[in-house]
Amino acid sequence: MVCHVMRGDFSRDFFEGCRAILVDKDRNPKWMPPTLDQVHDGVVGKYFSKVDDPEWEDLNLPTRSSHERRIVPKL
Repeated sequence: MVCHVMRGDFSRDFFEGCRAILVDKDRNPKWMPPTLDQVHDGVVGKYFSKVDDPEWEDLNLPTRSSHERRIVPKL
């Protein structure tokens, strides 16, 4: 999800929010669409899809089960 936001794949709203808070400091972002009611479920779903870029590699993290063996209660 963060990858799509930072790449601006579906919307530039993240950068508009940064502009409104950090650059111009007017605290008046111009969202597209302007209200949450106007955001369709399909648009939200796109943010949870895989990045469609042949050079993109997913970040592979170790599973949590490998850490469970090291956590031992002290009681």
